[in-house]
Amino acid sequence: MNKSIFGRLSLLLIFFAGCSKNLADKTPDGTIKEVSPEIVWDYSTLKKVSSSAAGEKYCGYARMVQLADRSLITVYEADGNVVCTKSTDLGISWNAPILVAARSNGINKTVPDILELQDHSLLACYNDRPYEVSPDRKFAIKTKKSEDGGLTWKEEQNVYEAGFEFKNGCWEPSAIQLPSGEIQLFFANEANYTNSDEQNISMVRSADKGSTWTKKAEIVSFRKGFRDGMPVPVLMKNGKGIAISIEDNGFENFKPYIIKNSLSENWQETVSSLSGNRSYALKEKIADGIYAGAPFLRQLNTGETILSYQSTEGRTNNIDFANMVVAVGDSDAKNFTSKSTPFKISSNKHALWNSLAVLDDNTIVALASTNAYSNNTEVWMIKGKLNHHPGIALADPTIFLDKGKYYLYGTSSGADSGFLVYQSPDLKNWSKPTGKTNGYALIKGDAFGKQGFWAPQVFKYKSNYYMSYTADEHIAIAKSNSPLGPFKQKIPKSLSGQTKQIDPFIFFDTDGKPYVYYVKLKEGNRIFVSEMKTDLSDLIAGTAKECIAAS
Repeated sequence: MNKSIFGRLSLLLIFFAGCSKNLADKTPDGTIKEVSPEIVWDYSTLKKVSSSAAGEKYCGYARMVQLADRSLITVYEADGNVVCTKSTDLGISWNAPILVAARSNGINKTVPDILELQDHSLLACYNDRPYEVSPDRKFAIKTKKSEDGGLTWKEEQNVYEAGFEFKNGCWEPSAIQLPSGEIQLFFANEANYTNSDEQNISMVRSADKGSTWTKKAEIVSFRKGFRDGMPVPVLMKNGKGIAISIEDNGFENFKPYIIKNSLSENWQETVSSLSGNRSYALKEKIADGIYAGAPFLRQLNTGETILSYQSTEGRTNNIDFANMVVAVGDSDAKNFTSKSTPFKISSNKHALWNSLAVLDDNTIVALASTNAYSNNTEVWMIKGKLNHHPGIALADPTIFLDKGKYYLYGTSSGADSGFLVYQSPDLKNWSKPTGKTNGYALIKGDAFGKQGFWAPQVFKYKSNYYMSYTADEHIAIAKSNSPLGPFKQKIPKSLSGQTKQIDPFIFFDTDGKPYVYYVKLKEGNRIFVSEMKTDLSDLIAGTAKECIAAS
């Protein structure tokens, strides 16, 4: 694009704060689709959560909740132990870690989760993983309770026991409490498949605040021949039931899936590969061979759902180099899009076993197990906010005020199609494209030009609305009876001129005489002004004068 220096400067100036993409994109049939809200991450909040005071070489798999008193509590692994730490200043500082469950007898305590119950007691669940193989050391799901906000932990329960070998273990517990008070604890389970590499999602229940649990694990989801893993349940708002993010390798490599049940269904039937209660989480699918595992699901108070997963998209396709990705979904935990990467890490580092927390003011906290900031793996956090109006990416913008409403036009990514228009009552909150023709105020075919629709200016003159603009590196003027268009020409034509000319601006002097300022693309980019005919049909020949030239 051979644009003027002023057009290039406008490309630098037009991005509103936090903007990174259009509010709308064009679909193949030319219609407009709205882009989902996106998360803006605040890098001033990047903070290490784990402690290295005891010399731990590995700290990871962190899970955070905000308690009723607004304090934050995080549980994580620390060299085979499960510990917790608290913050009373919303994550600015963290207390020294407190031991929840200690490794012993050749068994690591791993992959913890934490839940605040309705009575404000805390339930921690975690995984016994033997590192010394022996029939008397079993893989198991265990829980502990705290009645004092995480200061002390007691009443360890052996909720479920699997085999003693890695290939027949159980993994990754996570729990929710239903409005009835029942606790449902979900985990990945391959104990049932001693002769295959299959794995299901299992669940046990407690009706007494975690003091006792059902003895038989129910199979919640299973794709025959493959591995459902890493469940993270969410009790959906507005009584929509339960949604669980899982990793599913039914298509070559792990991908995030969502399984669901209503409270009335209550997992009476296993969610199979053919079930309508199983769906691919992302709106745009990832290539089958790319790894995208360990999903984590949460929901905002405003209804939107957010999903994290660790992915090798755009990176070496090896889990050791995966990064955390967060996507935004709708209130039904579907159509996750608007991906972002909270942690900016180099290609030879990782951000793994990630999680999300949502604070009471809808602040989003991302947590990662990462070696990006030292030689060891540590737990780091960063905060973000969901931006419902992520900005509009336009070059050459112009804003037109009419009857108390603001209208925004400019050069967009659909510059070969015409000009979109956005509305605002206050210059802060902008609509999706509202032009009369599928969001466009002027669309190719209604006026001069086949491509390169740049630099529109909209103004009112003698009871009509006009748009001056560039197309095919020439200037044209179209007319409408509304700022929303459609702007048209009865006879498609450009203004007269012997050279290419772009970026017009119409000016009316105090005596009402119209002038047009524009850039001539000849012997460098130079700004000229010409008088116009009073009906705006063309320039007045012989009136062109050079205004500015760059040395």
